Amino acid sequence: MRLTKEQKSFINTLKKSLGIVTVAIQQEGIKREDYDEWLENPFFNFEIEKVNSQSLDYVENQLMQLIKEGNLSAIQYYLKTKGKDRGYG
Repeated sequence: MRLTKEQKSFINTLKKSLGIVTVAIQQEGIKREDYDEWLENPFFNFEIEKVNSQSLDYVENQLMQLIKEGNLSAIQYYLKTKGKDRGYG
């Protein structure tokens, strides 16, 4: 079972919404139940995981940009989450 045109369109919309499913569902005009059913398709699920990974990469990049700019809140957040094993947090 591959992807339908509707599923491909949804994935493209999901990319544009940075992985926010509710936004993509609304923009595509589909039901949440349909999305949940589509997740049973391993090809669709794989594409969703790729979008989620790309979204996380984007957000991490934004965080690192703030850190480079000296944003104290971003630095503290990073240390609390990534530096726990070094005593931060």
